[in-house]
Amino acid sequence: MQKSLGLLRFFFVICLHLVFTLSVEANNAAEPLNKIIRSYRNCDLDCLELKFTDFKHKYPNENPEVLEVLYLALSAEKQSLQIDHKNNKSEILYRKAVTLAKKLKREDLIIWTETHFGFYYYKYNNPIQALPYFLETFQKIENESKGDLLEAEIVLKKNAYYFGSIEDYKVEEIYLKEALKFSTPNSENYTEILNNLGMSYLKQNQADKAEQYFIQTRDLALQNKQEVRYAKALGELSKIYVLRNDFSMAQRLLLEDIALSKQNNSDRNTMYAQIQLGKLYVSQKDPDNADSVLKEARNYVRTKAHLASFEYEITELLLAIALHKKDLISELHFRRSLDSLNKVVALTDGDPAIDRLNLQAQKERIKSQLEIEQTKLEKASLLQWTWITISVLLLIILILIYVVYNRKLKLQGIAFEKNILSAQLAKIQSEKKLHETHASLSSYKIYLSEKNDQLTKLEREIKKLKNLSKPASSRVKEKNLQELLESHLMTQENWLRFKAIFIEEQPDYYHYLIEKFPNLTEANLRIILLQKIGLKNLETAQILGITLEAVKKAKQRLKKRYELNYTDVFNEQ
Repeated sequence: MQKSLGLLRFFFVICLHLVFTLSVEANNAAEPLNKIIRSYRNCDLDCLELKFTDFKHKYPNENPEVLEVLYLALSAEKQSLQIDHKNNKSEILYRKAVTLAKKLKREDLIIWTETHFGFYYYKYNNPIQALPYFLETFQKIENESKGDLLEAEIVLKKNAYYFGSIEDYKVEEIYLKEALKFSTPNSENYTEILNNLGMSYLKQNQADKAEQYFIQTRDLALQNKQEVRYAKALGELSKIYVLRNDFSMAQRLLLEDIALSKQNNSDRNTMYAQIQLGKLYVSQKDPDNADSVLKEARNYVRTKAHLASFEYEITELLLAIALHKKDLISELHFRRSLDSLNKVVALTDGDPAIDRLNLQAQKERIKSQLEIEQTKLEKASLLQWTWITISVLLLIILILIYVVYNRKLKLQGIAFEKNILSAQLAKIQSEKKLHETHASLSSYKIYLSEKNDQLTKLEREIKKLKNLSKPASSRVKEKNLQELLESHLMTQENWLRFKAIFIEEQPDYYHYLIEKFPNLTEANLRIILLQKIGLKNLETAQILGITLEAVKKAKQRLKKRYELNYTDVFNEQ
């Protein structure tokens, strides 16, 4: 037995050594390309004035097709930076880069090119066109080791910004924290990521956490003489003081932000700070100062077509000022401007567009995770044969038994994850169907019936999980499964919506109940109305998250209390 364990330890040492060696080689494989990319970023992309043939000759040891992907993407970026708006040339170059990267089947190049192409659309206010690229990079990044990514900190950061813009703050937070690991401390990128982590927490209403990151950004930027980043940190900190009603401090920070941004020719940051200051002046009933600072910001955004959403926000504030001053001519002018801008903003980053993106992104991410789990199953099958071969070669039966046992557990876990992801997708589709159809009792009955089916499946999964051994991972899975099951139960919000629809369709019955049985509780009404649309005792119990016995006892108490009229409660038409 001791000899077998010794061989087992020796085998694991060999495996760890191989994993470490492969990891180092992978990172070394990415580093030469990172150096090429960095060299062109450091010279502001002016180096790309040379033709591709000259570019290729500078790096004779690199694959020419890989170099071409880099050249095309960097040239596309250079073109968009020069003219600062969407253009056909950049899009053609990016598409060529993505196509060639896919032809080479290099995951690191595909992720890198698609991230930059998607971010190009995001930067110029077209998040819908950016969505497919970021959904694909999300799937591939989840499959790849973060250390194998080209420009890991840039790729992770840009993906984080996009998912944050469509309100997927969890992915944004994870990717920003991952990007920090690859960023050089005290660098411009490092402080930028810190600042955006603060912004992410602020959007999630976690002001204390946000303030910590803004202060850290401010201090590091000041220490490293990053004046624009320092100015931005002041502007973000002003939002914390606004939340605390310390408007004088917020105003002082914004004025310093604007002064530093102008001094460093950071027009976009100047504009952003001016909008925040304009909002503050409006809230403080200082229309003259608000009008002055907002019109200056408006003059800048009107030169950039992709800043239409900022122009819309500014125009709304100017309209508020006109209404306050009772300036009818300005009011009419700004209303017309808003009507015109509304059509543009609604197609890009308005609330309807963001809602569509959120739903689409959520569905696509769940589908992609299902595909990932399927890939893991296929890899697990291949891994089995690998283990068998190694076991035969080393004649270690103990290892074979160990691997087969672990594979069984792994397959059970993967199958469990796949079932849960399927349940999540079914939940989204069911809710989407309810929202897209006219709200009625019949549509609600279908919706609740689907909910019950999903609850039955989830309860079956919980029973399966309880029959397995109880390692920490199983307990975590059981907790997650329980949370998903609870999310299917009828919430207070869903109950109120259902109740309103019921009253609208069956007002006579509802008012009869209230008048005839004035002592009915809200809990009684839930059971009565759900059973009125055809739900059985078990279905009612499942959707309310109570036991079957609780439903029966509630009905028994009603029968005892209203013995003579009990049948009217459930059968009155």
